[in-house]
Amino acid sequence: MIPADRFRGCLFSDCHIVNTKTPQPDSDQQTGVWARLLWLLDGGYIDRCGCDAAFERMHRQDQIGDRVHLVFACLGLICLFGPVTLTEIAFAPLAVFFVVRVLNTFPVWIHGFGQPVVLAAITLSAWMMLTLRWSGEPALGWGEIAELRWFVLVGVLFPVIEKRMILIAAMCTGIAIGQLAQIVDAFDGFGIGWLGTLVENHPGRVAGWWHPVVGGSILVGALGLHLPSAMFGIGRARLIGMLCSASAGVGLLATNTRGAWIAAVLLILVCVIFGLGTKRIGARRVLFIAGIASAVVFGAGMVMRDSIATRFDETRTEIVEILDGQYDSYTGLRVQMGKVALDAAGAHPVIGVGAGGYQSWAIEQDADSPVHPHAHNSLLQIVSTLGVVGVVLWTILIAAMLRSSWRIWDREAEGIYGLAPMFAIVGLLLASITDSVHINTQTAAMLGALAALCPAYRPKHPIWRSLATR
Repeated sequence: MIPADRFRGCLFSDCHIVNTKTPQPDSDQQTGVWARLLWLLDGGYIDRCGCDAAFERMHRQDQIGDRVHLVFACLGLICLFGPVTLTEIAFAPLAVFFVVRVLNTFPVWIHGFGQPVVLAAITLSAWMMLTLRWSGEPALGWGEIAELRWFVLVGVLFPVIEKRMILIAAMCTGIAIGQLAQIVDAFDGFGIGWLGTLVENHPGRVAGWWHPVVGGSILVGALGLHLPSAMFGIGRARLIGMLCSASAGVGLLATNTRGAWIAAVLLILVCVIFGLGTKRIGARRVLFIAGIASAVVFGAGMVMRDSIATRFDETRTEIVEILDGQYDSYTGLRVQMGKVALDAAGAHPVIGVGAGGYQSWAIEQDADSPVHPHAHNSLLQIVSTLGVVGVVLWTILIAAMLRSSWRIWDREAEGIYGLAPMFAIVGLLLASITDSVHINTQTAAMLGALAALCPAYRPKHPIWRSLATR
C-alpha cells in the first residue's frame, strides 16, 4: 500500500505518472464503507510508482522477452475463439514462457495478480469450494470452479498491457476467424472433406466450430467490441466499427440463437442510451445507424428467412403453450429451470444448494425433473447454488471489471476502440440472461480475457508519459 502523500508526490516525480483516473485515497474518503469499496475496486492499494519501476526494470533487462511475450499473448487471444479444444490450450505457450521469464518480470507479475478482479475471483472461488460441503454434485461443482481459472489471464497478460490496443486487435482477429468458420459451415466446407470436418453440423443453425448457443454469446460480445466505434467513432474507426458490427450481427442471425438476438438488441439500446447520455451521439446519428442496422438485418433476414421464420414460429407456439401451463418445449424448459432455480434460492437463500448442486437438488424435489446441470442464466445459477453470498461476490467481480474497463480508457491515446472491452463485457452480461456464461468454457474464457484487458492500473507507455507531462 502506498501512502496518499507519497502517491501525490509521485505525480511529477521520476515515475512521470499523470493519470487523472487514479484513486487518491485519504482519511476523509475512507470513512465510509462505500468509499472504501470504490477504493478497493479501483486498486487504490496498488503501489503506482513501484509498478512503473517494475515495468521499467523488465523492459531494461529483457527487451526480447517483451516482444516474445506479446507474440504469445496475441496468439493466445486469437486461438481463444477456435474450437473448444484449441481454446483450452490457447495460452499454454504463453504460460510456459511466463514461467521462463518470471525472474525478469519480477515484480511486475505481483502487481498483475494483485489486481482487484483477480482478488475478487479468488474470493468467489474460495466460497464455491466451501459450498461443495453441502453440494449434491461436488464433481460438477469443481468443474464450475475451474472455469474461474480464466481470470488468471489478468496476471499473465499484465506484462504486455502497455500494448493494450494490439491485444484488443488480436481478440477481434480471433473472432473474425471464428466467423470465417461460419462461412465454411454455411457452404458445407465448399465440398472439401477435411475443411468440413473443422466445423460442427447443427441443422438450421450456422455457428462454425462453436456450439450455436455459445457462438451466439461470443458474437454478442463481439458486437460490443465494435459498436462503440460504429456509433461514436469518426473516419476510419467508424467505418471499421460499422463493417465489423454488421458482420457480427449477420453471424448472430446465422446462429439462430434467440437469446443472443435479444441480448444484441438490448446491447444496442444500451449503446444508444450511453451515447445520448454522454452526448457522444445526436438524434440524427441514432436514426442513421438505425437505418443502416435495419438494412443489414433485412438483407441478412431475406437470405436466411426460412430458418429465421421457423424460429419465430417455434417461439410463438412455445409461448402459447407456456401460457397454457405446458413446459415441454425448449422455451418452456428454460422457464421451468428458472423456476427451479428460484425455488432452490428460496429454500437456501444465504448459502445456496452448493456449487454444482443445481440439478441434483431439482431431482431430489422431483425425480422426473428434466432440468439441465445449470439454469441457463448466470444470475439464477449463482443465486441457486451460491446464495446471496455468491451473488454479492459475483457483483463485486463484475463491478471491478466494468469500473476498470471505463477508468482505463485513454481516449486521446487509444481512440474509441479503447472503449471496446467495456461494451463487450456488457454484451456478455446481457447474453448471460439466457446462458450461464461464467461456467461455459469459451464464454468464461472470453470474460477472463476481457478482464485481462482492463486492469485497475497499468503504467502509461513512455510516449504517452512524455505527452502527458508537457
